[in-house]
Amino acid sequence: MERNIENYLGYHINVVSHFIQNTYNQKLAEYDISMSQAKVLFFLADKGEQAQSVLQQRLYIKGSSMNGLIESLEKKELIQKRQSDEDRRTKLIQISEQGQELEKKLWVVIDHIEQELLTGFNQEEQQVIISWLKRMRENVQSCK
Repeated sequence: MERNIENYLGYHINVVSHFIQNTYNQKLAEYDISMSQAKVLFFLADKGEQAQSVLQQRLYIKGSSMNGLIESLEKKELIQKRQSDEDRRTKLIQISEQGQELEKKLWVVIDHIEQELLTGFNQEEQQVIISWLKRMRENVQSCK
């Protein structure tokens, strides 16, 4: 059996993911924000106030990393954190007005990157890629 990393799908997904992540972070650095921080803002803008533990689960982030993201976003006044009235151990996170303004600007950047990323793919091909990646994510999650 020939062992060639170039023949493995996971390798190529990892390489593409690495380049995409670097591109996102490079473009978002102009706004003094990382892609990880932007994902928190996107989620909060879409879903409203959330428990920190829910953010952590939904964004697939470890607890220690989530704490760092929350702290940095709070220092930049892009989010607000408070204790839950029902359970004082639960921290509730909400996007601030400043965070909402930035989140709208970030979508323009993300849309531009996505357009570049998908150059040469028609709408149907784009949907197929997305559906395959979602299915692969489900396969990986079910293996845990």
